[in-house]
Amino acid sequence: MLYLNTRHRLPQIGMETRLATLSSRIRQPESSGNYRAARSNMGITQCSIEVDTYPSRHSYGFSTMGDFTKEKGDQGKSDIRQTTSGHTQTAWAMIYGAAKKGNNEIANQAHSKLASEVSKKRYMVAEAIPDPKITVHQSQLRGQPDPGHQAIEIQTYPTADVTYNPGKFSVYLQDKGFIRNWVSEGHYDILA
Repeated sequence: MLYLNTRHRLPQIGMETRLATLSSRIRQPESSGNYRAARSNMGITQCSIEVDTYPSRHSYGFSTMGDFTKEKGDQGKSDIRQTTSGHTQTAWAMIYGAAKKGNNEIANQAHSKLASEVSKKRYMVAEAIPDPKITVHQSQLRGQPDPGHQAIEIQTYPTADVTYNPGKFSVYLQDKGFIRNWVSEGHYDILA
């Protein structure tokens, strides 16, 4: 007796799906700027004292060359005027009196000169020595402060960063399947 043997496998369908994704992130603000620190840029000058002792030194003879020269030059001019005047008077006295009878003009002038020297009043002048000139320069705050500089710029974005990944859906035939038929004699062939 003949037996009909059938063997089959159903077709298999494969599916692949991937969900659509939407990712968005906020773009963070970005800041930039520059900064310069404030500085005082100020300093204090030292206090100083100037002492001018020249007036007191000049009163007892310690003069500068300029003052010494001026003083002695003025005294020389005065002495020349006095001497010239004295010689002129002596000359005129000799002219008018030397020829007079019984008049010894040379002896008279010598006696007159000696009498004037003897009768001169001698005196000393006591003056206070002037104080030195003292000038005090106070310490001062000098300089110009620098307030510094600070500038900040912030960049913001009105839109978010959006990334869209589209989904995917696909169907495919994973296995075609089959149907096989054959005939065996005397028994069923289950292993074929």
